[in-house]
Amino acid sequence: MLIIRESRGKTDNFKNDNAEVETMKSRALFLPKPYKLKIREVDVEKELFGKPPRSDMCIVKMTACGICGSDISYYKGRNPWALHTLGINLPSDPNMILGHEIAGIIEDPHGATSEKRRGERVGVIAYKECGECIDCLEGNYNLCGHCDHLGHGENLPDSRKNSWENFSTIPGGFADYFTCWHEKLVKLPDNVDMIDATQLDGLAVSVHGANRAGIKRGGSVLILGTGPIGFLSAQVAAAYGAAHVVVTDVFDKPFEQLQKVAKRWQVCELHCVNVKKEDPVKVCMKLTHDLGVDAVLDTIGDKSTVVPGIKSLRRGRRIVMYSGFEDTLNFSLSWLSGEREVTSTCNNPFPDYPSAIDLLAQGKVSVKEMITHTFHLEQYTEAFEVALRKEEHDSIKVVIIP
Repeated sequence: MLIIRESRGKTDNFKNDNAEVETMKSRALFLPKPYKLKIREVDVEKELFGKPPRSDMCIVKMTACGICGSDISYYKGRNPWALHTLGINLPSDPNMILGHEIAGIIEDPHGATSEKRRGERVGVIAYKECGECIDCLEGNYNLCGHCDHLGHGENLPDSRKNSWENFSTIPGGFADYFTCWHEKLVKLPDNVDMIDATQLDGLAVSVHGANRAGIKRGGSVLILGTGPIGFLSAQVAAAYGAAHVVVTDVFDKPFEQLQKVAKRWQVCELHCVNVKKEDPVKVCMKLTHDLGVDAVLDTIGDKSTVVPGIKSLRRGRRIVMYSGFEDTLNFSLSWLSGEREVTSTCNNPFPDYPSAIDLLAQGKVSVKEMITHTFHLEQYTEAFEVALRKEEHDSIKVVIIP
């Protein structure tokens, strides 16, 4: 951080004609266009509070921020938030600072909350509901189509902003400092590591998905894709009492790491399926004596996963899609016979975040085995390369630190 002291004349807030004002500068990582990352300096006070400045935001020092699959999607030119929430692909805002899997320390409460919170270690609920749409009024804040979301921003086809209307620069976590609404900064227990805390965002998403899937104690779960969300969802399923968790992927590194965690499971048994070598449908049917699994969580969401997911599902059960929403599928409606349901998950309700903290703090979920690479902010090119080409680098989760 660079602090420049500027001389100001007398105002209502400054009694001394020569009072000095601190101008906080921060490095920040932008995506001006697909496949083009760029670090530039931002003025935190002038750019990250909006115009007129919001009164409910604090300044937070980033201690760590994970590269999410959505960051990779943005990098490739897809807008995952718009696809998951609105069902359309909108261009991302070129003035958007990437990063939303954030842990940090409150640097300046900025009048938004008590001074006692200065220096507090916090996790970040990364979105702020609009509070006015029908979804918000019904309490479904995670479905808000106009929410402000750290590290996410989109422009409508007529170039109007869909969110962050009064912000020239959209705050995000890949920066030395960022701004965030005070009530979305959640104090962390002392035993939760700051790098581990970056995964609370994905863990809350996994909790929401598990709740929507209706994971049953003693039941079976198929998780398609063992990237970070799949890795976390497998542990949530085990914590919820599932007896069997089947995970799939195309390379073995995630299996090796997840098996280290599964050794500590008391009841649940882990089954790893490399889809290049085995058919997950056959594995699930053999495991369940041809009944099908009690829940399917699809973290990939394309033709290669949706079809085997539906085929593996027991009657009266549900497949939940975390991702995708662009492919067109042709399949027999008979696959949905027996009250099988196909649905999706979107962000997570706010209560799922403290639930995620509890799971991590109590040791029911472990993320250290998943975090394979850590880079400094100035190493962003290498960090995104490793996150983009997981098989080549044996990576699962990449985290950026200052």
